Amino acid sequence: MKSSAVSASMQRMAGLVLLLACAVVAQAQESPASPPPPAIPSTSKDVEIPTRSTVDMLAEIKKSGKLRVGVSEIVPWAMHDKDGNLVGFEIDVARKLARDMGVQVEFHPDEFRYLIPDLEANRFDIIVAGFSIEARRALAVNFSQPYNVTDVTIAASKKLGGELKTMEDFNKKGITIGVVEGMTSEDLAALAFPKASIQTYTEDSALFSDLVAGRLAAAVADNPRLDILAKLYPDAVTVPTVAPLGRFPAAFAVRRGDMDFVNYLNSWIAARNADQWIDTRRKYWFKSTDWAGSL
Repeated sequence: MKSSAVSASMQRMAGLVLLLACAVVAQAQESPASPPPPAIPSTSKDVEIPTRSTVDMLAEIKKSGKLRVGVSEIVPWAMHDKDGNLVGFEIDVARKLARDMGVQVEFHPDEFRYLIPDLEANRFDIIVAGFSIEARRALAVNFSQPYNVTDVTIAASKKLGGELKTMEDFNKKGITIGVVEGMTSEDLAALAFPKASIQTYTEDSALFSDLVAGRLAAAVADNPRLDILAKLYPDAVTVPTVAPLGRFPAAFAVRRGDMDFVNYLNSWIAARNADQWIDTRRKYWFKSTDWAGSL
């Protein structure tokens, strides 16, 4: 019985990692290996303004016949299915964008904190990763108009934080809250819970595994990931009924200077909002879990 229980527990944890991991798995056909660049600084005063690009990206993309897209594997924005294919809301968006441009799409999975440095290094043409519009980031990239909105919220471990119900409950010494480094949730957690200890992770897989295992009192992340986690592990994770820590518009990000590219992206977003294509994909990926069976 003990062996069966351990096996079942391991299977459940494997399912968690499969469903909610955002570890970067850069398959050979998707992105060549490259040494990691320095992550973008955490404060605006430390951000070095990159040189404006003088490249006509629309012309370059059409000439090359491909749109190189930087993505970060965050469920359900981008993830690998059981056949190893990239799927998710942002994957659908990038494929549709490339198809409407008349080119192929080439995905470059990346750690979230390296997306801007790798964009600046010309490892890809555009970031399509649920990328929130922030003043700090806007110093380094040009944003399109938003095409999605992301809520950042908190989930608690029933083992260590089951009694935590309010924002004040989480903002206490001795409470450890996990976040992914470089994401909006890191800044929001530090602002909302200055008395708590903020523990950073480079991958969602480790963050969520620690939350489920009861090694963290709580985690701050974008929804609907935490809602999905609570549904998968109702005995281990709970999402308190509190207002979101923040609500952020998500947009495409490109290198500074090419406003013709930005104008095209804005026009594309307007067209896809008008025909409700974006809304249809948003409902599928964020309002249902019909896609979970393919993972």
